[in-house]
Amino acid sequence: MITHQRSFKKRAKKKLLKPFNFLINPLQSLWLNKNNLEFLYSTPPVFIIGPPRSGTTVLYQLLCKHFNFAYINNFIADWYNAPVLATKAFNLFIKDRNQIELNSTFGKSSKYYGPNEFGEFWYRWFSKEHTIINNSENLVKEIAGITEVFQKHLVLKNVVNSMRINQLNNLFKNPIFILLKRDYLDNAQSILNARKSLYNDKNYPWSVITPSMKQNPGLPYYIQIVKQIDDIHSIIDSSIRAIGDDKLILVDYKDLCCDTPEVLNSILLQLRLKNFRITKTSDFPDKLDYSTGQKVSNSDYSRLKKEIEKIGK
Repeated sequence: MITHQRSFKKRAKKKLLKPFNFLINPLQSLWLNKNNLEFLYSTPPVFIIGPPRSGTTVLYQLLCKHFNFAYINNFIADWYNAPVLATKAFNLFIKDRNQIELNSTFGKSSKYYGPNEFGEFWYRWFSKEHTIINNSENLVKEIAGITEVFQKHLVLKNVVNSMRINQLNNLFKNPIFILLKRDYLDNAQSILNARKSLYNDKNYPWSVITPSMKQNPGLPYYIQIVKQIDDIHSIIDSSIRAIGDDKLILVDYKDLCCDTPEVLNSILLQLRLKNFRITKTSDFPDKLDYSTGQKVSNSDYSRLKKEIEKIGK
């Protein structure tokens, strides 16, 4: 019930903000400066990728909270048609920030300064088939403008970007992709529980829609969920082979939870070796709650487990 209430509030807020975003959009062009591109080229972004429910949100929160990254917060994300203007306003007028809590509701952080996936922004530029549909030069200019305002590397998390790696690599100079990997069975159960909680429907195709999900919409939920995870990893693997594995940092979800300082220090070291100007800003937590084991009914657990065994995972 609480989840559905939040969903209703989210839809109402989105509907209310839409006309304001339309009206403010012409002002955005005043803040798009080609000179910002040089700063972006020397301060490239970091993209967090992986299947839904694989730990991407908590890693995003950790990087925003403990490193000197710039990030898109809930306030900026509300103004997706004029994010550079919103970033300037946030930087000038809002002082209470970065008290980030390491919790979320299906990828959504709380408070106006909480990290946001920036979904409405990305769908301005990419179709549901993950192809560029608008002027990609302006996309880069907007990210450059945000980066210039913050004067820091920007970390961006949106799991749908797992399907856009090649395009993002072509758009931005020397981006880094941080991939979260989680045990398939734990990941699959978490996706199933998200479907049930958000939509009360195991068959509802939630989050990243992969090619096989589109081609086979009638597949049973337990097959579809496992295919969703496996498709995303296959597409990521193929994209990384194409752009070079020097642009990838791999993080295991279990390690992130059970040995948080070691993993975060490893990320920090790898980014510095790639000439990213990243520093630690606060002490890391010793560990995080590690969610594993059976979280669904016996029948669902058995079905998911058998499908995962079929693909050798």
